Amino acid sequence: MRAFLAAAAAAVLAAGCTATPAPLPTPAPHPQQQVSSAASGPLSKPQACQHLLADVTRHQGIPSIPALRRIADHVTEPRMAADARNAVKDIGHTGIAPIPLALLRDDCRRAGVRIPPP
Repeated sequence: MRAFLAAAAAAVLAAGCTATPAPLPTPAPHPQQQVSSAASGPLSKPQACQHLLADVTRHQGIPSIPALRRIADHVTEPRMAADARNAVKDIGHTGIAPIPLALLRDDCRRAGVRIPPP
């Protein structure tokens, strides 16, 4: 009886090892990857502000570093690019960036886009 059970267990294990596994589902792209393709070209000041507003809305009042980097790299307004770079740098060093974000809000207010405070 033990020999039969051992043979049956070996057959089950061998059958399990030779079967082809089910294909894995294709993972969905990361949300940040989807957003990055949308802002690959130059951004005007109002477009950058709309992008920042969407990001702030999505993240409960706090802009994400990838969104700030995208603005810094693609906005055509030099002052706004500098403010976004300073925000990234300050968040990286201290975790907060109240002054650069206030300056970005002011830039956006002048462009006609209201960015709510956190």
